[in-house]
Parts: sequence; C-alpha cells; structure tokens
Amino acid sequence: MKSLKFLKATVADVVPLSGLIQRTIRVSNASDYGQKSIDMLCAIFEPAPLVERLENEAILLCFSGASLVGTVGLKGNYLRSLFVDPAFQGQGLGKVLVARIEEEARQRAIPEMMLHSSITAREFYAALGYEFVELQSYPEGPFVLMRKPLNVRP
Repeated sequence: MKSLKFLKATVADVVPLSGLIQRTIRVSNASDYGQKSIDMLCAIFEPAPLVERLENEAILLCFSGASLVGTVGLKGNYLRSLFVDPAFQGQGLGKVLVARIEEEARQRAIPEMMLHSSITAREFYAALGYEFVELQSYPEGPFVLMRKPLNVRP
C-alpha cells in the first residue's frame, strides 16, 4: 500500500466519496443485506445528502496516492460511516481510520463513542473494543448499536 494521506472532506469531495461508499456497500454488505436494503443504504450516500452531512459532521478521507480508499465520520459522540474500499479491506486501514476518529473525539473531550454497525462489521468493531448495546431495526435493515468508553484526559 502506498503511503496514506488523510484530509477533511469538503463539498468538492462528495462525488468520489459517494462512489467509494456505494461501491463498498454493494460489495461488502451484499452477504448480510438484501438488494432493497442495499439500494436504500446507497441512496443515503448520494452526493446531495453527503453535502448536508458535511455541515454538521467531521468527515475524514484517506487517500493512497491519488485514490480515495477510505472514510470515517464523527457527529457528536457517534462514529459514523466507516467505509474502506473493498480492494483495501483486511490490511488494517479500517483500524487506522477508527483510531484517528477516536483521537479526534478525545481531543473534543468526548468520553464515550457510539456507533450503528452493520451486521457485516459487528465483529470488526468488537475486536476494537466496542461493546454490543442492542440490535436495532431500520427501514434499511438491522443495525447493531455499540459503544466504547474513551480514555479522555482532563
């Protein structure tokens, strides 16, 4: 893997960001979610809704060379929208992105992170110390609410 570069997302990034997320959903979540759920999830990550997210969510992008290969967001105390290009999965990039967003949360003195995990990613988050809270049902399908206390320095 080429050296990684991390940047905060801007409006100029929403088209490639949308493409990355939708491609990842269609490949990575296909075994756990039906086509209707996949289509509903992809619609949430069209460029226009992503522009709205930029207004109240910190979105971090990860590039390998000139290619956008990953993203993660932080809204309040919620880790949001972690996606890694399928070609880069299993290489530790997801762990790096989670660590970076958790550090951002610590800098904001956030004592506990929450997230809604896909069924697909539940074990990934559990391995990073996130604990099961409850299974939740949405029109897009089931998701797992998880939490992790952060060591926040006063």
